[in-house]
Amino acid sequence: MSRIPGLDVSYWQPSVNWPQVRASGQWFVFIKATEGESYTDPKFPSHWSGARSAGLLRGAYCFFHPNRDPQKQAAHFVNVVKNTQDNGELPPVLDLEAADGMPRDKIISRARLWLDYVEQAFDRKPIIYSNISFLESNFSEANGNPPAWAREHPLWLGWYPNQYTPGMNPLMPRGWTKWTFWQYNNKGSLPGIGDKVDLDWFNGTLEELYALAGLPMPAQTPLVHTVAAGETFLSIASRYAITLLDLLNANPQLLKVGERLTIPTSRASGRTYTVAAGDTLSAIAARFGTTVSAIAAANDLADPNRISVGQVLIIPA
Repeated sequence: MSRIPGLDVSYWQPSVNWPQVRASGQWFVFIKATEGESYTDPKFPSHWSGARSAGLLRGAYCFFHPNRDPQKQAAHFVNVVKNTQDNGELPPVLDLEAADGMPRDKIISRARLWLDYVEQAFDRKPIIYSNISFLESNFSEANGNPPAWAREHPLWLGWYPNQYTPGMNPLMPRGWTKWTFWQYNNKGSLPGIGDKVDLDWFNGTLEELYALAGLPMPAQTPLVHTVAAGETFLSIASRYAITLLDLLNANPQLLKVGERLTIPTSRASGRTYTVAAGDTLSAIAARFGTTVSAIAAANDLADPNRISVGQVLIIPA
């Protein structure tokens, strides 16, 4: 049974060191974009770009209010995400937690309007996030099961066991047979963020996660890094946006100044970019879905802040 770790964030995590998060072993993140008809999470733009630069697969979510116009909520969500010029890698998410005093039939019909609108806008079937209590009490039909169409959407289930045991499975709401993502801890801790972090699992292999994102698995081509004074394995892993475990597995030796480490980072063969006026390395990294440190390493740039117009850069995956 394969599972891939990830997390979800919002304005409740105002400051995130995304390379450290990636180095801790996280592969994906869901980021709050909107709520209702007009609210935009103030941290969405920085979380969205920061997670991308660090190499995490990202999905945006909308906190849904069934007592408000579902199509206006969907339109606001689509506009906010599309205005980034970057739709993310994972499917968009409808966050179903609030009943707002609405009857079940209204919640179901209005959620479907949001889902259909967003699916048409992104040409991807959105994910449904919810918990067992809400799904059974507010998102079920007369027979106690969810509407048949709802089970065509991937389920991201929020359920926190009293005592989590690695490898355990979540309790499932009635009528649902499969979970795609599981939010199993809302009080977790991660390097680069701190405490009270939502932790998640993807139910599958890394190849299956990339397939859900519509992306091929990145090819692995090692780089070499020479250890400088003051560096640690964690700081080096963060620099290259790889996991600490991958770095340690590739380098079982002790860390010493001057030691040459193998960096098992992704690197695309033959892909280049010619620097134009006004370009920065961070903007180029965001454009190609890689990191500043990975581009710097692939091009032996001593100072990532110094690039020149006309310079041809190798772009790692």
